[in-house]
Amino acid sequence: MALRLSGLLISLAVLASSSAAAEEWSRARISRLPDSAFAVVEVSPEGRKVRHLPHHDETGAVDPAHLKAARARLSQVKWLDPGNEAVARRHLENHLRDALRPRQ
Repeated sequence: MALRLSGLLISLAVLASSSAAAEEWSRARISRLPDSAFAVVEVSPEGRKVRHLPHHDETGAVDPAHLKAARARLSQVKWLDPGNEAVARRHLENHLRDALRPRQ
């Protein structure tokens, strides 16, 4: 557990020290993103999609600055299903872990 926490802290430090500033994405750009660009996509009882925490760009690549912003906003999301907060947290943490893996 302590090792996992240390890894997450290191990954947060890497993202925090990144010189990439989050370029604000317009609503139009976000609306064009595929569902896979978001940490969680919920469906309301009326059948409307509610997409939370965009952090992949149009190509599917993780945008480091938006990943950092998504993690920071995680507790501010109004979830239809409160259990999806844990799903989103795991999804975002997996990206942090991936960012720390050495490339071969």
